[in-house]
Amino acid sequence: MPPSSISPGTMLDGRYRLEDLLSDHAGARFWRATDTVLARSVAVHALASDDPRAAGVLDAARRSARVTDPHFLRVLDCDDVDGLTWVINEWGEGASLDVMLERSTLPPSRAAWLTREVAEAIAAAHAQGMHHGRLNPESVLVTDSGSVKVIGFVVHAAFEGPAPVHPAYGQIGPREADVIDLAGILYASLTGRWPGVSPSAVPRAPRDGRRPLRPRQVRAGVPRTLDAICDRVLHKEAAQHALPIETAHEISAALSDYVGDPAVAAPADVPSMYDEPAVPPADDAEDLAEDLAAAGVSPPEPARPDEPTAAVPVSFDPDATVSAPAPLWTDEFAEPEEWQPAAPPPPLEDLPERPLFADHERRVPPGAPPPPPPQAAAPSSPAPRSQDNGARTDTSGGRYWPFEDPEDTGGFSGKEGRSWLQLAAIVAVCIAVLVGMFLAFDIGRGGNGNDTPTSPSSSAPSSPTVTGDPLKIVGVQDFDPEGDPPEENPDQVSLAIDGKPDTGWRTLTYKDDAHLGGLKSGVGLVLDLGSEQAVGSVQVTFVGAPTGVELYATPSGDNDAPAELADARRLSATTADGTTAVLRADPAVHTRFVVVWLTSLPAVAGGFRGEIAEVAVRS
Repeated sequence: MPPSSISPGTMLDGRYRLEDLLSDHAGARFWRATDTVLARSVAVHALASDDPRAAGVLDAARRSARVTDPHFLRVLDCDDVDGLTWVINEWGEGASLDVMLERSTLPPSRAAWLTREVAEAIAAAHAQGMHHGRLNPESVLVTDSGSVKVIGFVVHAAFEGPAPVHPAYGQIGPREADVIDLAGILYASLTGRWPGVSPSAVPRAPRDGRRPLRPRQVRAGVPRTLDAICDRVLHKEAAQHALPIETAHEISAALSDYVGDPAVAAPADVPSMYDEPAVPPADDAEDLAEDLAAAGVSPPEPARPDEPTAAVPVSFDPDATVSAPAPLWTDEFAEPEEWQPAAPPPPLEDLPERPLFADHERRVPPGAPPPPPPQAAAPSSPAPRSQDNGARTDTSGGRYWPFEDPEDTGGFSGKEGRSWLQLAAIVAVCIAVLVGMFLAFDIGRGGNGNDTPTSPSSSAPSSPTVTGDPLKIVGVQDFDPEGDPPEENPDQVSLAIDGKPDTGWRTLTYKDDAHLGGLKSGVGLVLDLGSEQAVGSVQVTFVGAPTGVELYATPSGDNDAPAELADARRLSATTADGTTAVLRADPAVHTRFVVVWLTSLPAVAGGFRGEIAEVAVRS
């Protein structure tokens, strides 16, 4: 009985009646069913017995049943009967985290409490040598009674197959992937963006290079404690003042310190998840005080003992710029102590006159002995030069300023200051020469203020050698999975394969940073070869340089275009210092879809922008 033949009303094992088909992905179907014996709803995963994943799914179901933590939706039954493999799980009524985030992010205390509950469950699983494998916002459920349940423990990973290499975190084990995804649950609850390893429908977190930005950089008001916990997991190699967090137990312990009494932070139901608990953690008040101090705002004066205490109505964005803070007390609060004006400072003494040029006295460096008075009766002779620090010394040992006239013997000659004018003239000439050289160089290389040079440079690097037979590209589309909206000039993509090097597909213009303004890890094109082909290299012709570029390919047998970069495997990367780059797959890979991924862009007027004039795929 293949999965396609079952329908609502079908009975499994004479007990479980299928009710509603919830999803159908890659041959695996997810149903809501009714346990007719116990009259309760259950979840059913089903796939064909001859599916390569069937044996792994049954093994995962049996192994997951050994973990009895109450946070997991338990496996109740599994079997392989009449050509159908199926797994029965508990059914949870409530809302998953991805659905909750569609409405709003969670208050910090609720986000910390939620992640702590999940971390406790994952820590218990890791203690028994097992891993979730696909922990994401879709697998975290808040029930109608306000408890947390984790969906798909071990089984979801078996249904979805081996995890691809993540472009940001590289090749990692399932235990480390669970820990990163745990921090991702906290990050997503606070910001509404997903930085984890497992795929999710929640929008991707913005990145600085390959790693996600810190939560406080994405959303204002995130407490410093929770921001640091995320950073110690997601960017642990950059942690300088704190040890990295590397286990689920450490995440649970750190969040327990923040949450305090979990009974206070726990919600009564799903709607109350959006409300801050009545007694927020003390760290939130400390963070607010630190943010106020960093912004130059004084905290309010404490109320006097004989007056009632009221809450301070402060609305403060810790990442905003405070230009003119308003006073934080009103008539409801105790008045500050009476201010007494301070005595005005004494007036400053007038400084002695210091003319620009000397009139009748020789200028002497500070600390040097004064020159002897001029000898009017005897003719003077030029003072001999001294080798001590380049200064000149007269016959009586006096040290003079290095730029003085050698004929000056102390009298006023009218030439004082002439050497300074000569020095200024020399500096002006040097500046004029440098400006002339720069203009000559710019004109010589064809600089005309445009984004691209008008003529090729004689010193441009030679084109790389290409081999193999050209493969036909039957389709091309822009690939911007981290964008909002996820598209980038889709109307221009055909220009990258039209055989005309004077036309091409352009990215948007990004400000401040060649790495796409620090907003995402890259953008590019997906090339469709029509069917699976042996790909050995891809040649890309750019406009402008340098351009950072990477080559990706979808797995063999996959006929779906990648929805995100994690759906493809990286084959090679380079930085094109010229206008041509050849990215090789060594050895050749069999794939249908090839991704050309731009990670850094050349400078143009107003920012940074990449352009692909032509792209060719070879066997």
